[in-house]
Amino acid sequence: MKKQLLIAFAIIISMIVILNGCQSDQKQAANIQKTLEKAVEYEKDFAANQTELNEMRKNAQLLYNDLINLDINDKDKINQIIEEGFTYTKKQQQEVEEAKENFQKAYQTSSKIEKHIKKIKHDDQKNQATKLLTVMKERKKLIDSFFENYLENLKIQNTFYQQFKEENINLESLNEQITEINQRTQDMGETIQKFNQYTKQYMEAEKAYFQMN
Repeated sequence: MKKQLLIAFAIIISMIVILNGCQSDQKQAANIQKTLEKAVEYEKDFAANQTELNEMRKNAQLLYNDLINLDINDKDKINQIIEEGFTYTKKQQQEVEEAKENFQKAYQTSSKIEKHIKKIKHDDQKNQATKLLTVMKERKKLIDSFFENYLENLKIQNTFYQQFKEENINLESLNEQITEINQRTQDMGETIQKFNQYTKQYMEAEKAYFQMN
């Protein structure tokens, strides 16, 4: 009888531990969800920046194409396009800085889930939440690389426009800059494509984690 009571008592204790673990994990899930919801607001602002930058890049690319196809002696038209080019690079620089700030706010906010992840008791849930954190960090690396390339590309474009205004145009130097601008633009496209893939993985990892709760 005593042995049966001890077994029953042990089962009750186990159930209490399991229930406490479940309640604790549900609490962490609620905290994680609340944190990520705050980060989403900054992500929306960042997405708006990206949309604006895409439009600016298209317009700047049209100007750039017009410029390199102009007659080198058509100074008035060249100067007009160059001034428009300077305007677009300045606007893009401002938009990139704003995008960087919004993404950084989103990342700093969402990174706060790490302290809640450490408190998760269920292994599968902890692993899935950790995966979410890992994808977040990969997105950060990629977008930092994208911003760095973007700002450097804008500097090169400004130099390109400036040299195009000079009386004695150095065609060799201009060709080198055109090559670098084109290469960086291609690199940026590849980087943002990878970033978008990680964004999709992030959303899938987030959905999978919350389905566990």
